Amino acid sequence: MASKKTSQSETDVALKTLDLLQELVWAIRSRESSELINGVSYLRQLAINEGMERRKAEKRAKPTLRDRKRDLKTLVGSMPLVLADTELFPSNEDIAKFAMEALQISIARWEKRSRYEMIGMLVMESINASPGRLREVGDMLNKISDESESMAQIKQRSRQTGFSWNEAIRSLSTSVE
Repeated sequence: MASKKTSQSETDVALKTLDLLQELVWAIRSRESSELINGVSYLRQLAINEGMERRKAEKRAKPTLRDRKRDLKTLVGSMPLVLADTELFPSNEDIAKFAMEALQISIARWEKRSRYEMIGMLVMESINASPGRLREVGDMLNKISDESESMAQIKQRSRQTGFSWNEAIRSLSTSVE
């Protein structure tokens, strides 16, 4: 009994599929071939664009592990060079302020630590920084370590009252773009 019911439903499906194909053939014959070609091309391009946009959005939405490692290398590579500069960071307090403002890393008992201990802590703690912040700070440190003009500007501004590392990062990142 079950096999008879199955064969009947298969027959129904086959007949419905044939009807659909017959209607499709009729619809295709009723159109100009150029209209069909243009329609297919349009749908193909639409699908390609949609796929590209989706991949771009996914890439922007979540940085890959490779991106994070690259950003971390940029930050860690330039951070010790910049933080060791005694003109830019004359005291441990300046390094602690940078750590808090730029990386949201609090250094406990910074006044009792050596300069190099603080730099090492920042390098190790920067691993936990947010990916976006990691990229921003890494790019900024890389820029000021590469360009003496940027370094001179930051040194000059850092001596002013009310200096903010967040503003420095923002101004350098907008000058890069």
